[in-house]
Amino acid sequence: MANDNTMEALRANKSENGKVTLVVEDVPILKSAGGEVLVKIRASAVQPSDVLNSKGLFATTTYPRTIGRGWSGTVTAGPDDWIGKDVFGTSGISISFTHDGAQATYAVLPVNALTMKPSSLSHEQAALLGTPFATAMIILARATAKPGENVLVLGAMGNVGSWVMQAARAMGCKAIGVGRHGTNISSTTDPTLSAAKALTGGKGLDVAVDTIGDFALTKAAFDILAPNGRLCTITAPRSGGTELPLDILSLYSRQISVVGCNSIGFNSQEDLAGMLREKLVPWLDEGKLTVPDLGSTERLPIERAVQAYDGRVKKAVIVFDE
Repeated sequence: MANDNTMEALRANKSENGKVTLVVEDVPILKSAGGEVLVKIRASAVQPSDVLNSKGLFATTTYPRTIGRGWSGTVTAGPDDWIGKDVFGTSGISISFTHDGAQATYAVLPVNALTMKPSSLSHEQAALLGTPFATAMIILARATAKPGENVLVLGAMGNVGSWVMQAARAMGCKAIGVGRHGTNISSTTDPTLSAAKALTGGKGLDVAVDTIGDFALTKAAFDILAPNGRLCTITAPRSGGTELPLDILSLYSRQISVVGCNSIGFNSQEDLAGMLREKLVPWLDEGKLTVPDLGSTERLPIERAVQAYDGRVKKAVIVFDE
């Protein structure tokens, strides 16, 4: 049982044989140093990358480690102008990997990772949306998407794909969504991926974003890219294979760019927070974004946090007492 000097945290521990296990345990409450704050965590989302991290699938993670990339809470120690402020955020290469994350009663976080939480968002909503929204913005930046361009999203109903759709529209792009089986969710007349090019007036796609990893769909999206189009992928292959066959002559002649996107490798915490401060919050205020309700997301206390990682719960947010 935690006392005034300790807190409960979801810890990933690695054994000598390389196996990573999760356990909720009491650990000391750390002190914030210069450039840092202590945040009383109110909610921390369990993202797909957290699940992968809990299995030891990221080479950069050091152990033992408190995990949890996306969070929302209240500053309790640090610079005076932050004390008592409700804040939220996400992480790139450090928090949850080489720096303890947010699935704990408290977290020590860099000041430059903080974004003021809009009053319109609950702590659970803020914790859930920071990571996928920032990932969506990284994708669109990597793909050099511009206002007025056509952006196809494979997996448009997914956690990241839905935010790529919203962010693309908010920045003035035409977003075309495709489901996991090639269903064109933007068209009521032709339910196939082949309809996507027609929706661009025959011009072809400027950007195709793959959040699924189904090579047949990826190849189909590549084939309908316009000259100077960009294919951006943020997924591991679903089939187990890792080689994507592309027509190199077509790539060369149409001057297609293929880029990978990995939010885990993003090393500027300040830029990540900037995406939330400068894009997410204003777009919410302007009504350009719709925050999904919690729906089937299960709210778990820290004592049950392991259930979010062992397959018993499909989608979860870890919540803490006020």
